[in-house]
Amino acid sequence: MALHFQSIRSSSKGNCLAVFTESTRILIDIGLSSMKRTRSGVAEVFDSNDDVDAVIISHAHGDHISYYPLRVLANAGIELMVHRRCREQLIQKHFIGYGLESLRMSTFDMNSFNVGDITIEPFEVSHNPSYPTFGFSITNGTGKIVIATDLNRYDDIIDRFVDADFIFIEANHNLELLREFYNPNSMYHLPNPSTAKFLEDVCSRSSNPPAEVMLGHISPQRNTPGLAIKEISAHLQRDKRKMGFSLSAAPLNSCSRKVTV
Repeated sequence: MALHFQSIRSSSKGNCLAVFTESTRILIDIGLSSMKRTRSGVAEVFDSNDDVDAVIISHAHGDHISYYPLRVLANAGIELMVHRRCREQLIQKHFIGYGLESLRMSTFDMNSFNVGDITIEPFEVSHNPSYPTFGFSITNGTGKIVIATDLNRYDDIIDRFVDADFIFIEANHNLELLREFYNPNSMYHLPNPSTAKFLEDVCSRSSNPPAEVMLGHISPQRNTPGLAIKEISAHLQRDKRKMGFSLSAAPLNSCSRKVTV
């Protein structure tokens, strides 16, 4: 059974990713800014919010989860899954003390778990030390998708990406634009050159490179999808390494095309 991926939104202003098979539909993060935008964004991939089996949260930052998406989940009866170290932080930051009594919330740890016919293996990534943050290796027996955004180093997790069929990885900012539009929080994110080096290292360790890589969590002020692709492609070509994969970037404010592995 095929495993599909589609980015619903991906930028520093909001993140929501869909992974699905014919029988199971999950979202990774749901950081959309209103109930209306949450419902309409999900409906761009699935027929309705009721089609979602579970939402898995990478961490508690507001561009990945917030009060209004939580209300949509509570109203629709969709299960929210959060790492046990993030649970109280999420409640304190986003529940606002009312309106979420019916929310179905469960926790996971570092062990793999299943939602329908999809297996999810979480791994911790280095981000803001005040916010435990997790990436996910996702399989269904035929394909392997690995997702990681909001990280500032990758040396301790690179083996998670080896021999993946599809990788969704952060390319947050261009260093020149960061100097022009400085943001101290950019220290917690991967710049384009680091993402290029990451892809180089993954390919050198893999028996086969991924079929496709999609760049995400792009800063609206300090990067663009086109600039990220251009800079990363140039790095790989400069090092005389052929890109054995298709490279694309998720749109910031609309859905990506569907990727199937």
